[in-house]
Amino acid sequence: MKTKILLLLMISTTVASFLSCKRDTITALDNDPNTMIICGTKDPLNELKWLSNEMKHLDGGSGLNGIVLFEYKNNQVIEIQCSLCSSTNIHQYYCDGTKLDFISTTENVNRFKDYIANRKKIKILYGTEVWR
Repeated sequence: MKTKILLLLMISTTVASFLSCKRDTITALDNDPNTMIICGTKDPLNELKWLSNEMKHLDGGSGLNGIVLFEYKNNQVIEIQCSLCSSTNIHQYYCDGTKLDFISTTENVNRFKDYIANRKKIKILYGTEVWR
């Protein structure tokens, strides 16, 4: 009987841990907020190829540009902020490099307003926060 209860407890704990995971969660290692797993890596600026490629297009260095991590609707969003960019609503990406579509239609413009109002800044990954 004890074996069945113990087995049931182990199975339910395992299932609960899988169900509680969110997509692209942010995890601090060893309770150190400066060592975070972002988009599945400790070094997203170098290990996410799409982000590394985008950084090559930033003119002016870290004083005029920024890469900021936000959480929006339980997902990590990386926002590339550049002082020379003509628009602030076309530089938001999910961890896999997929752009969030905030342009063209009234619906998407309203989604951008919702993003601005409800996003939560997690960390500046590079440079400075240009678009406050």
